[in-house]
Amino acid sequence: SSMPSIRIWTPESDYDRNAVCCLAKKIVQYYGVNIEISYGTKQGFNDAARKPDGVKKAVDTYLKHNDLVIFLIDADSARSQAQRRKERNSLLNRIQEVVNASGGKAILILMLQELEAWLLVDCLGICCYYTKNPETRNREEWIKFAKRQQPGKTNLIEEAELGGKNAKEYLEELSRDILIKINPNLKNKPQNLKERQYTEDKSSEIAECLEMSNQTIKRNESLEEFAQCLKQLATHDEINQG
Repeated sequence: SSMPSIRIWTPESDYDRNAVCCLAKKIVQYYGVNIEISYGTKQGFNDAARKPDGVKKAVDTYLKHNDLVIFLIDADSARSQAQRRKERNSLLNRIQEVVNASGGKAILILMLQELEAWLLVDCLGICCYYTKNPETRNREEWIKFAKRQQPGKTNLIEEAELGGKNAKEYLEELSRDILIKINPNLKNKPQNLKERQYTEDKSSEIAECLEMSNQTIKRNESLEEFAQCLKQLATHDEINQG
């Protein structure tokens, strides 16, 4: 039979989608399994969500071609939606409803606390993005630099920082430190620094530079959940075909 396939759906952001799809491919490659990865779009979700039962119907349609639909939303936006939990119509509730009715064929993963925390599992990879050189990974000074900056558990970033820097702010600051390490003159050029620091539209290019391994995956609980999910789908499929 054909290889198992998943549909990744990040209703909040197509930047998230590109980054998550990239990480999914790297995870699948790392585990040495075959999974076909496709995605839904933000626009597609919005269109479906406008119709009664639209999201459920869209998922049912995807499930004709895919074995599993994985919804991913930022946990922090989900938290800010927690007050809207009472609203039957919040994004979270609508997805949860469809997931609950799917018999395990659709799942929801909350990215803890947001996509940037997934990117931060490999600070050395983020350095490689900014130096535009994969060899950076093997250079002693960069290995030391990244080690100092590397959070052990990126899903705990905001709790760790009293005063609560979130993962996005942590990554922005890290990106500025990297840029200044590459070019110390930028220290006195806040405008140039700001133009080059991390922004959401860079997320998928950063994802391309990251390494997915047990070590990096373990640094974020929700990334680990996502990776396990991919691994199980592939192994389950092999057993069924065995």
